[in-house]
Amino acid sequence: YMVAAEWNEFMQRIQNMAIANGGIPVLYGIDAIHGPNYVDGATLFPQPLAMAATFNRDLARDCAEMCAYELKAASLPWNFSPALDVGRNPVWPRTWESFGEDVYLNTEMGIATVKGYQGESPVDNEHVAACLKHFTGYGIPFTGDDRTPAYLPERQLREYYLPQYQGTIDAGALTIMINSGEFNGIPAHANRWLLTDILRGELGFEGLLVSDWEDIHKLVEEHHVAADLKEAVRMADMAG
Repeated sequence: YMVAAEWNEFMQRIQNMAIANGGIPVLYGIDAIHGPNYVDGATLFPQPLAMAATFNRDLARDCAEMCAYELKAASLPWNFSPALDVGRNPVWPRTWESFGEDVYLNTEMGIATVKGYQGESPVDNEHVAACLKHFTGYGIPFTGDDRTPAYLPERQLREYYLPQYQGTIDAGALTIMINSGEFNGIPAHANRWLLTDILRGELGFEGLLVSDWEDIHKLVEEHHVAADLKEAVRMADMAG
């Protein structure tokens, strides 16, 4: 945990090093699911599941906007939120991070949150880029364990696990994080049908896709679909 001034200094050092070693700035993202909890002294709000229980779009947007303001004050431009993982397995340990089991509620609260984070422009001094996650089926793992396989008939996928993404993409969400697990037996990070045909082709997403924590490595180490990291990177890249 660092105060905003320390985050500013930290981010400046990162950017200076990046520019000195090739000139490409670093896009730095952080999890601020219910407020900037890594910024000492920042405001924390209810977890998303509790926010969903209010059924209050305006409150969700206001809290997201305040979160964005405090993130940008700490030079943090990208928030890995909102989570649109419709939580339908009661033993899944991250249900609190979702807006619950209802598709319509996920969509409405997701749209409000994205608008709060991004405002009219995420490059101004008061807003940040949103990141929808985790595309998709993350909230319905077969065993209930986090980051594990999900099995979904296509009809369920389209009825329960795509509408909230379509709504928030249409609302202008700039980035999306990918499901860490497998989707119908194929690691989501290597699933071209899911990431290119469905997400970009059908849902019309044109923004940045980002992997979750070490998930490219996991194509080698856990999913065993790639022989080495080079092949895993190519596989993920070709998937979308």
